[in-house]
Amino acid sequence: MTKPSAFKLSLTATLSAALFATLLPATPAAAAAPAPVSIQVQAPALSVDASVQIAAKKIQRNPAKDDVFVNKKYPLSPKKYAPKTVAIQGSNVRLRSSAAKAYNKMAKAAAKDGVKIRAVSGYRSYNRQAELFNYYTRIYGKSYASRISAVPGTSEHQTGLAIDVGNANGACGLQACFANTPVGKWVGKNAHKYGFIMRYQKGQESVTGYSYEPWHFRYLGTSLAKSVKNSGAKSLEAYYGVSGKKSDSAPKNSKGTAQTTANLNMRTGAGTGNRVLLTIPRGKSVQLTGSKKSGWYQVRYSSRTGWVSGKYLSSISMPSKPKKESKKSTPKQNTSNAKSAKTSANLNMRTGVGTSHRVVLTIPQGKKVAIRGAKKSGWYPVKYAGKNGWVSGTYLRSFSSSTYSPKSSDPKSSSSASKKTIANLNMRSGAGTSKRVILTIPKGKKVSIRGAKKSGWYPVKYAGKNGWVSGKYLR
Repeated sequence: MTKPSAFKLSLTATLSAALFATLLPATPAAAAAPAPVSIQVQAPALSVDASVQIAAKKIQRNPAKDDVFVNKKYPLSPKKYAPKTVAIQGSNVRLRSSAAKAYNKMAKAAAKDGVKIRAVSGYRSYNRQAELFNYYTRIYGKSYASRISAVPGTSEHQTGLAIDVGNANGACGLQACFANTPVGKWVGKNAHKYGFIMRYQKGQESVTGYSYEPWHFRYLGTSLAKSVKNSGAKSLEAYYGVSGKKSDSAPKNSKGTAQTTANLNMRTGAGTGNRVLLTIPRGKSVQLTGSKKSGWYQVRYSSRTGWVSGKYLSSISMPSKPKKESKKSTPKQNTSNAKSAKTSANLNMRTGVGTSHRVVLTIPQGKKVAIRGAKKSGWYPVKYAGKNGWVSGTYLRSFSSSTYSPKSSDPKSSSSASKKTIANLNMRSGAGTSKRVILTIPKGKKVSIRGAKKSGWYPVKYAGKNGWVSGKYLR
């Protein structure tokens, strides 16, 4: 998702919607932590040479341990695990005691170098994470939400060992540009010395399952953090030789096979410069995924997926590529006779018939929607702003058979539906200064008015974001 240009935001304004990490303040964990569940998952250990020892490290699954491994495929156990936490001095951010002490030490070291780190977000409970994930799902859909937010029970923040950091002046708060700010550069270079690693590095989304987050740091303890840093691994998944996404594994229906002609190293990528995951013994059968690169084959062996040199494979039988299904031409809906209607209130468009279905978007009062089909249980299938969904017929009026024109619902098509800011203006999640700041709109910028004024506030759209601004600063 394209990030808006960085502005020197106020302290409040830094809590941007880029990650929504501070939608709600961190809640202290007053309850004692439940009895830890100790589960150890051992990666295959083969005493072949020193190059495979990283892959032989144990993956910690006890949530009470500082090195617990958590991602989409390795959820917390129990899922509602709640650690004891302490507040970081001068903020409402909370972490486990070990992580908090390490953070304070890191912040003091940074201050000596003239860099002031600000704690933005730390521990989040299972329920809080559920609120965040559900919010993103409503706004962006589940697919995109899963790239920027964790499903409850799989979040590192729930361990009390992860912290989002930022600049004291709020520059590039929770945005990719944070990496190029003074704090971003300092923590990127020095965090491992204090037991933290940048968890979601650039270009690693296919491995970790999450977008680039140069502000998100995970406490592992100094020994492990330094080991990860020195190994050259760009993620914990790569360090342990495990995948963050189910899609990274070979297709189950693949029938391609080959046999090894020597003890053969499986690596994280095509080439000897990549880390060894394990060594496949001579004469073993491996499953081919169908990917080949520069004489190397992607294979699956012993529940692991990696790359091996084709020089040491025999009886190679690449899997046949599935035939692409021909796309059936879908007849375009005839909109010449399509009915339309106007909303009589701000109206939720949902994915199905009934209020139990997910909200796709909210259509402002007085907007025209296209009726796409027959009424069902009092609900109509409609199209608005390029989106399809269902709305309650209770809040529709002025039905007509005129041709639907998307431009008629576009605020930009009306000169009276836009205004300019007369100052740097905070866009908030609701009408009022108590609501969360989404972003700050610079002075002199044009915003689209999306609906009726409420208590002196306007619903607006700017830079692809929807929110509310005070009418005092619009003209």
